[in-house]
Amino acid sequence: MRGMFVPAFVLLALGVSGCITTDMQGYADRQLPQHPVQRLAALVAAPTGLASSLQADITNEAKKRGVLAEDALTLLPPTRTYSDAEVKSELGRDGIDAVLVLTVGDSGVQKEYAGTVFFGASTTSVNAAGTATSFGNMTNVSVNGVANTTTTATASPTYRYSRQTTFQARLVEVASGRVLYVGNGQVQAGGLLFVGDGANALSTIRAIFDDLQTKGLIVPTAT
Repeated sequence: MRGMFVPAFVLLALGVSGCITTDMQGYADRQLPQHPVQRLAALVAAPTGLASSLQADITNEAKKRGVLAEDALTLLPPTRTYSDAEVKSELGRDGIDAVLVLTVGDSGVQKEYAGTVFFGASTTSVNAAGTATSFGNMTNVSVNGVANTTTTATASPTYRYSRQTTFQARLVEVASGRVLYVGNGQVQAGGLLFVGDGANALSTIRAIFDDLQTKGLIVPTAT
Protein backbone atom coordinates (compact mmCIF):
# COMPACT_ATOMS: atom_id res chain seq x y z
CA MET A 1 0.00 0.00 0.00
CA ARG A 2 1.38 3.44 -0.98
CA GLY A 3 0.34 7.07 -0.89
CA MET A 4 -2.39 7.02 1.80
CA PHE A 5 -3.41 10.70 2.46
CA VAL A 6 -5.04 11.70 5.73
CA PRO A 7 -6.20 15.40 5.86
CA ALA A 8 -6.64 17.12 9.18
CA PHE A 9 -8.15 20.50 10.06
CA VAL A 10 -8.09 22.06 13.49
CA LEU A 11 -9.63 25.46 14.21
CA LEU A 12 -8.89 27.11 17.53
CA ALA A 13 -10.07 30.74 17.40
CA LEU A 14 -12.39 33.12 19.12
CA GLY A 15 -15.36 34.20 17.01
CA VAL A 16 -14.92 37.46 15.15
CA SER A 17 -18.46 38.77 14.74
CA GLY A 18 -19.63 41.83 12.87
CA CYS A 19 -22.50 44.22 13.49
CA ILE A 20 -23.39 47.88 13.74
CA THR A 21 -25.77 49.49 16.23
CA THR A 22 -26.90 53.09 16.58
CA ASP A 23 -28.41 54.70 19.66
CA MET A 24 -29.58 58.30 19.89
CA GLN A 25 -31.87 60.69 21.71
CA GLY A 26 -33.31 63.80 20.13
CA TYR A 27 -35.55 66.68 21.23
CA ALA A 28 -37.58 69.05 19.08
CA ASP A 29 -38.77 72.48 20.14
CA ARG A 30 -42.42 72.41 21.19
CA GLN A 31 -43.14 75.19 18.72
CA LEU A 32 -42.48 73.65 15.32
CA PRO A 33 -41.82 75.90 12.32
CA GLN A 34 -44.86 76.93 10.31
CA HIS A 35 -43.67 74.78 7.40
CA PRO A 36 -41.46 71.66 7.48
CA VAL A 37 -37.82 72.18 6.49
CA GLN A 38 -37.47 71.77 2.74
CA ARG A 39 -33.99 73.12 2.19
CA LEU A 40 -31.10 72.98 4.63
CA ALA A 41 -27.40 73.72 4.80
CA ALA A 42 -25.19 71.19 6.58
CA LEU A 43 -22.12 72.17 8.58
CA VAL A 44 -20.06 69.10 9.55
CA ALA A 45 -17.22 69.08 12.07
CA ALA A 46 -15.56 65.65 12.00
CA PRO A 47 -12.25 63.91 11.18
CA THR A 48 -11.38 64.53 7.53
CA GLY A 49 -12.17 61.12 6.03
CA LEU A 50 -15.37 60.73 7.99
CA ALA A 51 -16.50 64.31 7.28
CA SER A 52 -16.65 63.76 3.51
CA SER A 53 -18.71 60.59 3.98
CA LEU A 54 -21.07 62.37 6.37
CA GLN A 55 -21.58 65.29 3.99
CA ALA A 56 -22.34 62.97 1.07
CA ASP A 57 -24.78 60.93 3.14
CA ILE A 58 -26.59 64.06 4.33
CA THR A 59 -27.16 65.05 0.71
CA ASN A 60 -28.36 61.59 -0.30
CA GLU A 61 -30.50 60.92 2.76
CA ALA A 62 -32.16 64.35 2.51
CA LYS A 63 -32.94 63.78 -1.16
CA LYS A 64 -34.69 60.50 -0.35
CA ARG A 65 -37.01 62.44 1.95
CA GLY A 66 -37.74 65.30 -0.44
CA VAL A 67 -35.31 67.74 1.21
CA LEU A 68 -32.53 69.60 -0.55
CA ALA A 69 -29.30 69.68 1.47
CA GLU A 70 -26.23 71.74 0.61
CA ASP A 71 -22.76 72.09 2.10
CA ALA A 72 -22.75 75.19 4.31
CA LEU A 73 -19.10 75.84 3.46
CA THR A 74 -20.01 76.10 -0.20
CA LEU A 75 -22.63 78.74 0.54
CA LEU A 76 -20.43 80.53 3.09
CA PRO A 77 -16.79 79.78 2.16
CA PRO A 78 -14.43 79.87 5.17
CA THR A 79 -12.35 82.59 3.53
CA ARG A 80 -13.41 85.26 5.99
CA THR A 81 -15.47 85.92 9.08
CA TYR A 82 -19.19 86.57 8.62
CA SER A 83 -21.42 88.60 10.88
CA ASP A 84 -24.73 87.12 12.04
CA ALA A 85 -26.54 89.47 9.72
CA GLU A 86 -24.42 88.40 6.74
CA VAL A 87 -24.98 84.70 7.50
CA LYS A 88 -28.73 85.20 7.72
CA SER A 89 -28.76 87.29 4.54
CA GLU A 90 -26.68 84.85 2.47
CA LEU A 91 -28.60 81.76 3.58
CA GLY A 92 -31.93 83.51 3.10
CA ARG A 93 -30.96 84.53 -0.40
CA ASP A 94 -30.28 80.87 -1.21
CA GLY A 95 -33.64 79.82 0.19
CA ILE A 96 -32.19 77.89 3.15
CA ASP A 97 -34.78 77.15 5.83
CA ALA A 98 -32.44 75.74 8.46
CA VAL A 99 -28.82 74.84 9.20
CA LEU A 100 -27.93 71.35 10.41
CA VAL A 101 -24.81 71.59 12.60
CA LEU A 102 -23.23 68.15 13.10
CA THR A 103 -20.28 67.55 15.43
CA VAL A 104 -18.74 64.07 15.37
CA GLY A 105 -16.07 62.37 17.47
CA ASP A 106 -14.58 59.10 16.28
CA SER A 107 -12.37 56.48 17.92
CA GLY A 108 -11.03 55.24 14.60
CA VAL A 109 -10.69 51.53 13.86
CA GLN A 110 -9.57 49.58 16.93
CA LYS A 111 -7.73 46.28 16.38
CA GLU A 112 -7.73 43.62 19.11
CA TYR A 113 -6.20 40.12 19.10
CA ALA A 114 -9.04 37.56 18.91
CA GLY A 115 -7.33 34.15 18.82
CA THR A 116 -5.34 31.91 16.50
CA VAL A 117 -6.43 29.72 13.61
CA PHE A 118 -4.45 26.47 13.19
CA PHE A 119 -4.40 24.54 9.90
CA GLY A 120 -2.85 21.06 9.79
CA ALA A 121 -2.46 18.20 7.29
CA SER A 122 -0.83 14.77 7.49
CA THR A 123 0.45 12.50 4.72
CA THR A 124 1.20 8.82 5.39
CA SER A 125 2.99 6.45 3.05
CA VAL A 126 3.36 2.71 3.68
CA ASN A 127 5.82 0.24 2.11
CA ALA A 128 4.87 -3.37 2.92
CA ALA A 129 5.59 -6.91 1.71
CA GLY A 130 4.15 -10.21 2.89
CA THR A 131 3.69 -13.93 2.32
CA ALA A 132 0.66 -16.16 2.48
CA THR A 133 0.80 -19.90 3.24
CA SER A 134 -2.22 -22.16 2.86
CA PHE A 135 -2.89 -25.33 4.85
CA GLY A 136 -6.12 -26.92 3.75
CA ASN A 137 -8.84 -24.38 4.17
CA MET A 138 -6.67 -22.07 6.30
CA THR A 139 -4.30 -19.32 5.17
CA ASN A 140 -1.59 -17.66 7.23
CA VAL A 141 -0.57 -14.18 6.14
CA SER A 142 2.64 -12.45 7.25
CA VAL A 143 3.21 -8.76 6.42
CA ASN A 144 6.25 -6.62 7.15
CA GLY A 145 6.39 -2.93 6.30
CA VAL A 146 7.33 0.61 7.21
CA ALA A 147 4.93 3.56 7.53
CA ASN A 148 6.11 7.19 7.28
CA THR A 149 3.87 10.08 8.35
CA THR A 150 4.58 13.74 7.60
CA THR A 151 2.55 16.46 9.32
CA THR A 152 2.60 20.17 8.49
CA ALA A 153 0.79 22.94 10.35
CA THR A 154 0.43 26.71 10.16
CA ALA A 155 -0.92 29.18 12.69
CA SER A 156 -2.49 32.52 11.76
CA PRO A 157 -3.55 35.16 14.31
CA THR A 158 -7.03 36.69 13.96
CA TYR A 159 -8.20 40.09 15.14
CA ARG A 160 -11.42 41.72 16.28
CA TYR A 161 -12.17 45.16 14.83
CA SER A 162 -14.36 47.78 16.47
CA ARG A 163 -15.16 51.47 16.19
CA GLN A 164 -17.21 54.02 18.11
CA THR A 165 -18.56 57.23 16.66
CA THR A 166 -20.35 59.81 18.82
CA PHE A 167 -22.36 62.67 17.37
CA GLN A 168 -24.28 65.80 18.31
CA ALA A 169 -26.74 67.47 15.96
CA ARG A 170 -28.51 70.85 16.06
CA LEU A 171 -31.04 72.21 13.60
CA VAL A 172 -31.21 76.01 13.62
CA GLU A 173 -33.93 77.99 11.85
CA VAL A 174 -32.44 80.68 9.63
CA ALA A 175 -35.29 83.20 9.79
CA SER A 176 -35.57 83.30 13.60
CA GLY A 177 -32.20 81.94 14.73
CA ARG A 178 -33.90 79.61 17.18
CA VAL A 179 -32.84 75.99 17.72
CA LEU A 180 -35.51 73.67 16.37
CA TYR A 181 -33.86 70.40 17.35
CA VAL A 182 -30.98 68.94 19.35
CA GLY A 183 -29.90 65.32 19.33
CA ASN A 184 -26.95 63.16 20.29
CA GLY A 185 -26.00 59.52 20.05
CA GLN A 186 -23.38 56.99 19.14
CA VAL A 187 -22.64 54.30 16.59
CA GLN A 188 -20.97 51.07 17.71
CA ALA A 189 -19.47 48.97 14.91
CA GLY A 190 -17.71 45.62 15.04
CA GLY A 191 -16.19 43.38 12.37
CA LEU A 192 -13.91 44.33 9.50
CA LEU A 193 -16.80 44.85 7.07
CA PHE A 194 -18.59 47.30 9.38
CA VAL A 195 -15.95 49.69 10.67
CA GLY A 196 -15.27 51.81 7.58
CA ASP A 197 -16.09 55.50 7.25
CA GLY A 198 -19.04 54.75 4.98
CA ALA A 199 -20.89 52.42 7.35
CA ASN A 200 -20.51 54.65 10.40
CA ALA A 201 -21.42 57.81 8.50
CA LEU A 202 -24.54 56.30 6.95
CA SER A 203 -25.78 54.94 10.30
CA THR A 204 -25.25 58.36 11.91
CA ILE A 205 -27.11 60.31 9.22
CA ARG A 206 -29.98 57.85 8.94
CA ALA A 207 -30.55 58.03 12.69
CA ILE A 208 -30.66 61.85 12.62
CA PHE A 209 -32.98 62.09 9.63
CA ASP A 210 -35.27 59.37 10.99
CA ASP A 211 -35.61 61.40 14.19
CA LEU A 212 -36.18 64.69 12.35
CA GLN A 213 -38.90 63.01 10.31
CA THR A 214 -40.51 61.36 13.34
CA LYS A 215 -40.70 64.71 15.09
CA GLY A 216 -42.28 66.43 12.10
CA LEU A 217 -39.43 68.76 11.23
CA ILE A 218 -39.11 67.26 7.78
CA VAL A 219 -41.90 65.63 5.78
CA PRO A 220 -41.15 63.29 2.87
CA THR A 221 -42.48 64.43 -0.48
CA ALA A 222 -45.40 62.31 -1.63
CA THR A 223 -44.68 60.16 -4.66
